[in-house]
Amino acid sequence: MPTPTLLVFPVNVDSALPVIKMARALGYRIIGASSVQPYPDIPELETCIHLPFITAPGFAEAFAAARAEHGISHVHAPHHGVWSHLNSQLQSSPELPYVLCGKHPFRQNWENFAPSMQWAEEVRSDKLAGAATLPGSALAPPLSTAAYASLHRGFLRIPGESDVEKLSALSAIARLTPRGDVVEIGSLYGRSAYALGRLAHAHGIGACICVDPWRMEVLTDQGKQADILQSGASFIDFDQIFLEFLATAAEVPGMAYIRQPSATAITSYLAACATGELRPAGLPAVPVSGRIALLHIDGNHRYDQVVLDIQTWEPYLMEGGWLLLDDYVWAFGDGPKIAGDELLQSGAFDHMFTCSDTLFLRKGSSRRA
Repeated sequence: MPTPTLLVFPVNVDSALPVIKMARALGYRIIGASSVQPYPDIPELETCIHLPFITAPGFAEAFAAARAEHGISHVHAPHHGVWSHLNSQLQSSPELPYVLCGKHPFRQNWENFAPSMQWAEEVRSDKLAGAATLPGSALAPPLSTAAYASLHRGFLRIPGESDVEKLSALSAIARLTPRGDVVEIGSLYGRSAYALGRLAHAHGIGACICVDPWRMEVLTDQGKQADILQSGASFIDFDQIFLEFLATAAEVPGMAYIRQPSATAITSYLAACATGELRPAGLPAVPVSGRIALLHIDGNHRYDQVVLDIQTWEPYLMEGGWLLLDDYVWAFGDGPKIAGDELLQSGAFDHMFTCSDTLFLRKGSSRRA
């Protein structure tokens, strides 16, 4: 069976790069083509060739010759003019031996964005926030459809395992969260932190502080069942991951970090609270109060480490604040589940639910705890 060969024309459109990388991963040969030089330096390309502009008299002949010479079976055209021209050619001559991949770029752009609009409309009418509202507590109005669509699109752009179902829950509880600091233990690339930071800023909750060492040498194992996760450690470069996180954090007003393990970061956090602000290198200073309005625990998942994170940070969680325990449902161990069940039995929380893989708990009045 011959290897499928993809022609990408014009290859110097930035939206073509993800298609090129995916096609190469799927085993395609990839030929780039452009009407202008210099040609882009893309390692996945077998070669790059010249094709005339589609408006040039000799385009049809040159295009046919290129298909024959390189055995082109598929064509990706990321420019709407080129796509329309080739699609018209195929409509008039359906016997032509190649497949024009995808839809008109403008239509494809909308189809890529439409799920963000759909999610935004759904989350604006979500009943979860209302169901969690107790008498006397305030429910902030939802954000605009455009703001939620922007949040959804940005969230999915960042690497990470938090899913859209969890994003919906975060959007709901953000309307119920009191003013204070938002703290996340374990951020990696910053997908969930991005959502927390955007929501905290939009609702006027407070700064979002991400606590993560981003250093291999300080990590501890997560238990026997998680050995398969740790076996790929040689592929992880935490300095690279931190640079990606930092670029994400730079997009979100009020987002900061403490690059230390959780158990030692609490000292840095409290020192910043004493001065009223945290000054992370590479980002603007943010105000901190020492009163945590939302605590998202997603660090080491071994039971003793989860408990340590809870014991270290939960005392600063204010009444009406939220504690989120990530991976309460986890395929690689039961540390978060056992620790979460102990929290459920503590009597310290007045509202709880699970969404996606996360346990959500709202801290009740100390008089009732």
